[in-house]
Amino acid sequence: MLTEEIVMHNLQRVYIIGGLRTPIGKTGGALKAFLPEQLTAHLMNELLEKYNLSNNCIDELLLGNCIGPGGNIARLSLLQAGWPLSIPASTIDFQCGSGLKAIEIAASLIQSGNHDMIVAGGAESTSLEPNKQYHPNDPRFQGADVFYKRAQFSPLSLGDPDMIQGAENVAEKLAISREAMDNWAVESHLRAVQTKQARILQNIICPLQLEEKVIDEDESIRETVSYKLMQRARAVVKSNGKLTPGNSCLTHDGAAIILMASERAMKKYRLCAEAEYLGSSSVGLDPNLSPLGPVFAVEKLLRQKQLSISQIDAIEVNEAFAVKVLAFLQKYDYDSKKINSLGGALAYGHPYGASGAIIILHLLEALKKNNGRKGIATLGVAGGQGIAALLERCVE
Repeated sequence: MLTEEIVMHNLQRVYIIGGLRTPIGKTGGALKAFLPEQLTAHLMNELLEKYNLSNNCIDELLLGNCIGPGGNIARLSLLQAGWPLSIPASTIDFQCGSGLKAIEIAASLIQSGNHDMIVAGGAESTSLEPNKQYHPNDPRFQGADVFYKRAQFSPLSLGDPDMIQGAENVAEKLAISREAMDNWAVESHLRAVQTKQARILQNIICPLQLEEKVIDEDESIRETVSYKLMQRARAVVKSNGKLTPGNSCLTHDGAAIILMASERAMKKYRLCAEAEYLGSSSVGLDPNLSPLGPVFAVEKLLRQKQLSISQIDAIEVNEAFAVKVLAFLQKYDYDSKKINSLGGALAYGHPYGASGAIIILHLLEALKKNNGRKGIATLGVAGGQGIAALLERCVE
């Protein structure tokens, strides 16, 4: 039987060369006319141009997607991009964590030596989300004109709340106030505005062409946001509740991809890496408390890597809700200025399947900006799950 040391010695190191994302649009907004496979195909070819690569050097494409029409959107994207028919492509549904799960699987394929170069990420179009209906034989069928908004994630006996109900549950359980959530939402927008003005994300946002118009900015960042404005928002879950449209993320369209490579591929194609992928962790938890996924996923990851939170220079916690970040800060003694330092999804948006790759790209930029080394990206996942990944920036 192989010892752990021998197994680890045989694993290939995994590097993140870099990546691209589209601007992020609101549902029914700037990106409503784009099919998700069009968004990804555009990014794929722009990524090759960015790193002076040909498409036949890519071993596989892995994409996260949650609410598309079904089928294999990754394969559809690859063919839309005109890449060789011989390249395989797979679609992953891990809900909000789909993009990061695609990256995790890509890393495993490279670590094992099966592949040398993979494009991984995700795409989502909430604007084009199809109406879905249960089969008449399904006991959940409610009539020919009744459609369901989302898939079932948990047996009703355990509880299968919408994510916003889970966020309300966490706010109540941890006694996190609406005031604190509103303040964090304001801060997220202010940081995103400063990031936009400083053009920090300019090198990762890939413009889109729609007829005569160029789309090159994220649509949801509010430059005039204020706490007073947040106070006007009405509670969503219940009349005296804490979750509002202001401290909760809206729904969005967008795509993001990451180029991942082995050391062998880097040498062969003369590539320089932005970071080394050090590992990841996934966890399960109570489906009624899904927003706590990042807390437990990061806890597991730090334990696996024998690190303390103080050794992490930047963290991206996907801001589907402000309560996610505040719950994280309640658990960890960590500088809040190092979490989502460029702004989070409350400002930029949350195109579900793409968000994992988006926050990896933002994490890399945050580490560069602050000359940091180690960073973590983490997301909560519907149905009571969480995922986190650890990176170390490559510096000369």
